[in-house]
Amino acid sequence: MKIEYRTPAGSGAYSVLADESVTTLGAAISGFQPTFKKAPYVAKGYGAAVPVTLDMGNADWAMGFLVERQHATPDAALAFIQAEPLTYAGQNDLKVTVGAQVTYLANCVLTECTPAPASDQSSRIKYMFSGGTYTQTAP
Repeated sequence: MKIEYRTPAGSGAYSVLADESVTTLGAAISGFQPTFKKAPYVAKGYGAAVPVTLDMGNADWAMGFLVERQHATPDAALAFIQAEPLTYAGQNDLKVTVGAQVTYLANCVLTECTPAPASDQSSRIKYMFSGGTYTQTAP
């Protein structure tokens, strides 16, 4: 699996977030899960036994995954963890390649970048990107 990003969305070339096929990056990707949530309008009328629920077409795509990396030193791992959230400021395009299958989460934002406990020279970060369009068509 390979995950790439570009910031700002819609311009420039993609940069690698994590690539399991490149052994020098030492990245392991797990827990990859795109999710789709609807946000219907719910109106609780005065005295009504059942609220009225309407599908207004509001929807949100999100994509989460965990990336574990090896670093040269414990200081390099700490510096990476501290700087990583700043990499994805503003709107992003994500490109995910699994075998020959390529999908995109276009025009999304980073909503979570949570470091998990790891050894001294490794980092394990849970990423969550939300919004935008999940598609097989390049943005």
